[in-house]
Amino acid sequence: MTQNQVAVRLTRPSWTDFVLQEFAPAPGRFNGMIRMVVATAIVLITSMTLEVPAVALSLFVVLFLTKGTSVITTQNSVAVAIVGLVAVIVVTLAIALTLLLFRFTIEYAPLRLGVMALVFFLGMYASRVLKVGALGFMIAIVVLVSQAYVDLFPGPESIVRAVLWVWVAVAYPAVVAVGVNLLLLPADPEPLLRQQIVARLRAAGRLLRAHQGSAEALAAAKSLSAFAAQGPEQLVKLVRLAEIRDSSLAPLRFERMAKIQLVARLVDSAALLADVAAEASVAEQTRLSHLAAECERYAIAVAAGARAVPGSLTDNGSHDTRSKLAPVIAELERVMRELPVAEGAANDAPGSAGGVFVPDAFSNPQYAQFALKVTLAAMLCYVIYTAVDWDGIHTCMITCAVVALGSAGATIHKSALRLVGCAIGGALALITIVFLMPHMTSISSLVLLVAAVTAPAAWIAMGSERTAYLGMQIAFTFYLATLQGFGPSADVTEFRDRFVGIVFGVVVMVLVFSFLWPERAGAEAVRSLTAALRHMAKLAAGVGHLHTEREAARHDLDGADRYRQLYAFEREARSPSGTKRTQHLRRLIELAQRTLLVQSVVAEQRNVGRPATGHPGAKAARAALDAAVAESLGSDADRIETGVALPAVELRAPLAALEAVRASGDDADSDAGLYEALVDRVEALGQAAAVAA
Repeated sequence: MTQNQVAVRLTRPSWTDFVLQEFAPAPGRFNGMIRMVVATAIVLITSMTLEVPAVALSLFVVLFLTKGTSVITTQNSVAVAIVGLVAVIVVTLAIALTLLLFRFTIEYAPLRLGVMALVFFLGMYASRVLKVGALGFMIAIVVLVSQAYVDLFPGPESIVRAVLWVWVAVAYPAVVAVGVNLLLLPADPEPLLRQQIVARLRAAGRLLRAHQGSAEALAAAKSLSAFAAQGPEQLVKLVRLAEIRDSSLAPLRFERMAKIQLVARLVDSAALLADVAAEASVAEQTRLSHLAAECERYAIAVAAGARAVPGSLTDNGSHDTRSKLAPVIAELERVMRELPVAEGAANDAPGSAGGVFVPDAFSNPQYAQFALKVTLAAMLCYVIYTAVDWDGIHTCMITCAVVALGSAGATIHKSALRLVGCAIGGALALITIVFLMPHMTSISSLVLLVAAVTAPAAWIAMGSERTAYLGMQIAFTFYLATLQGFGPSADVTEFRDRFVGIVFGVVVMVLVFSFLWPERAGAEAVRSLTAALRHMAKLAAGVGHLHTEREAARHDLDGADRYRQLYAFEREARSPSGTKRTQHLRRLIELAQRTLLVQSVVAEQRNVGRPATGHPGAKAARAALDAAVAESLGSDADRIETGVALPAVELRAPLAALEAVRASGDDADSDAGLYEALVDRVEALGQAAAVAA
């Protein structure tokens, strides 16, 4: 494979492709939408019948808890139950805290202002330093809103009563959401786990049996690349959630973890097979066909919840070790032989480090700066709308809290979704108020109307994080504008004020986050990319735990790509230099992902695939090449981080030494073909890093 073949052709998808991809059906999406519609209907009927205030908030709680996040690890009943329970506990504690603060601040406006700002600052700081940042955010938003709304009530008794009703409006919809998700079309983690494993096995099987370059092979390769980028982390989370649902699965944890790790190795190897520019021989095609059959056989067993028996794959040792595909096919066969009989140990299971705080919680000043920026923006909005005596635009203060994210690009992205969602939801609400509400005389017609808007909003909300918040905002805006009391209303003043508040809050947040200690998404992308390259350097050098370094590199590359997409929303990205930087980042990230793919297979070969004894010359050649690859990746990280040009690391000489061992026939288990692919990718990555610098 030449370096030109390694280079990635960058094409920007059209808006049509983006919309079709975002709103396309996905596993669990329709069922999630149905659960949202049914749960909101139950809450709407209950709140209207019993006259529970804050109906819009109650309906939003249902959507928020059911949606969670869009990844497979939270689109299931157990996750909703856990999130719902935690949310009720945290909101209860937050309301208890705000009632305690009322005891000292309700009659002293300056003190209340200071306490409100302090608690909000601490909550937003906690949202960045805690691994479960939502806990800090919920406390911050409850205290901020409750303390700010004191001015809207005539006395202490009425404000306390209103706060307690807010607890009711949050707690009982959470119970309804949990109940509906557990009873109606439940998405249990165990079936989800099996579905995800089956999808990976069948994607690998399709690729192995497809003709090289065919449409089926390209589609399977695309699926495998996505699965390889995800790694086993989501599957591991599903295993843990399944154990919460069914405690009898706990004794099988390490065995299941080992099988998940093997499936991840299968995905990596199959994806690399599609990426290696080499034609399979007749014998290799036969082996690939047998592997495809084994993948399908194991997928059928997993789908049925049965234990697969060992297959008929054997290793007769007669393979052509000079073929570039030989080590990859050998790894695939090794995985398929191990899958039915895998037994795991505790240190074999992939997982994340424990702890409550993020690693740099108390050393990174950006977290405190972030909390201070959000607090400044929220308090500025509060002071302004209080000074002009326009309480209707209090949504400006709430907007500052809900759109605040780490970087300026992420904040602008969420702000744009909030504005667009508010406009769409508001337009639907205006049509309803003007044309439909005057003719509605029963609760059944209201339920049908709300369901008609909730369904498409829920469908969007169950999508990817790029657009999910749009669905949430459409629904919430519609609820706020149309459900203003317990009867029909033709008043559009509240919607007007809320929309003005949202626009004002977005303007304040964009200004504050753009000019005060700006956290640029582009800089975060570079930081994540360099961190990934350093983990890859450790992986090449054999330093640290294989699974830990590989998953850390995958996580950082995923973060780099996410920040790169958010960078498009920042002002600098629209300049010629910003456009060029975006293209460079995209190319670097994709090259790094392809490099990590071949690294994963090489590392597994080194870890489990080669006998303890071997030709001394081959061992020395591999060690020299591993050291050179590690040095090159570390140099690339330094070059990207500092922008300083560094000399390229020589990789071809140690590769030639390994090739010489293979040519001599002294190394029967030679994987020089894999190393050649690795060197091609590392050199292409180094050239791209030099251009970016």
